[in-house]
Amino acid sequence: METSPQWAILKTFSNEPLKQKTTMKKNSFLWAALSMTAALVMTACSNDDNANESPVQQSTVKTIPYSVTVNEGATTRATVESDNKTLKFADGDKLYISGTDIQGVLDIQTGTGTTFSTFSGVLTYSGSGTPASDLSLTATLVSAQQNVGTEVSVDAAGAVTVNYPTTSYCGDVATAVQKYSNLTGTSTYGLKSFQLTQQTAFLNFVITFEDGTTTGTGLSAVVSNNSAAICTANVTTTTESEKVVAKFVLPVAKGTTLSSANVKFGDKAAISFGASQKLDGKVYNVTKTQAAATPTPTLSLTNPTVGQVIGSDGKNYAANATLPTGVTKVAMIAYVSDSNGLAIALADEGSLNWETAVTTAAAHTPVFSNGTWKLPSEDEWKQMFSANGGDNTIYTGLNTAINTAGGTTLQEGTIYWSSSVVNPGVDAYGVHLFDGNTHWYSVAENYNYRVRACLAF
Repeated sequence: METSPQWAILKTFSNEPLKQKTTMKKNSFLWAALSMTAALVMTACSNDDNANESPVQQSTVKTIPYSVTVNEGATTRATVESDNKTLKFADGDKLYISGTDIQGVLDIQTGTGTTFSTFSGVLTYSGSGTPASDLSLTATLVSAQQNVGTEVSVDAAGAVTVNYPTTSYCGDVATAVQKYSNLTGTSTYGLKSFQLTQQTAFLNFVITFEDGTTTGTGLSAVVSNNSAAICTANVTTTTESEKVVAKFVLPVAKGTTLSSANVKFGDKAAISFGASQKLDGKVYNVTKTQAAATPTPTLSLTNPTVGQVIGSDGKNYAANATLPTGVTKVAMIAYVSDSNGLAIALADEGSLNWETAVTTAAAHTPVFSNGTWKLPSEDEWKQMFSANGGDNTIYTGLNTAINTAGGTTLQEGTIYWSSSVVNPGVDAYGVHLFDGNTHWYSVAENYNYRVRACLAF
């Protein structure tokens, strides 16, 4: 910016000599006046430089009294009746409203204990002008039993999220509905009416124990869905209609798909529930029974002989014998010595890597109290081959015996794992069955080969 005339005058005056006190006094007044003039000029220059800048807009938050109605449909209420289906409004219910630049909390006014209610309160609006009648709003019903920060959380825009528990539960449906209902709906500012829908599914468990569990027993219930634990509930059994039961309610989000879902109490057998299904926003009654555990059979063999079969009752039978009702063939005795024996399973476990092969063979069923399922070692394979053909390099005799026992023969042209390790974590021994003969190889543990369990006794 060029120097203005006022600045030139100031400069000329400041260079004049000072003559006397009177002159100095007059000059002081003149100096002050000129200084003020210069300041005004500088301000004007500064304003000129900013002339093209937009003025700062100050937003004004408006408060708007607002009332709405919520009606129709059993899935739009906050409390639940004894039938676990009919939901109604209750004292303390609040309606959280959120939308673009608008939010607020409305209190229930009328309709407590009914299926029709009105709510009113104040909304805050930070947009320009007044809200348009078609401004989209979301309403979420929050009951007096839902605590902000625990059961529900509210973000800066006023939107509500229901926090479903993963390590807790509710003892009854009414409590679960009060704490974990997620009742939401959308409408517009001008309509002032909402239809809410339930976004929570409630799994209402009633488990009857027939396994000897007594009343007053504390149990840890783990609910799993698709192999992942979704809830842990510590429950205590009670007596209803002379039966010992455990009851609890698990809230989960609407739209959750159940797949291989089960509930397991401590070391008891898992109880599967529900076919694969996508859950809606309602109560699902899960009534199941914890049946008495099947006692573990004892392996009780009498003069075991190669070629005989072992039944699910733990006894040995001739290969072509008719087994007692309810008893099935489990394995074929493939090797016997003075001190021990081996029985081979009648079917493969599949094609698995070595580590999985070891654990899968060990988990073969049924479990016998004095027998051990395992993956055969290299020596145990050779003992079974020899006992059924006279030579540990020939597998056809073992296959003939398995076939006679009614089992599935070992596959020709493939490798079967042994439990014998070459390099831990790297290689193990496998036997290749080809053209009637056995061939042993060191093979990588991460490869998939055939698995056949054996029962050591």
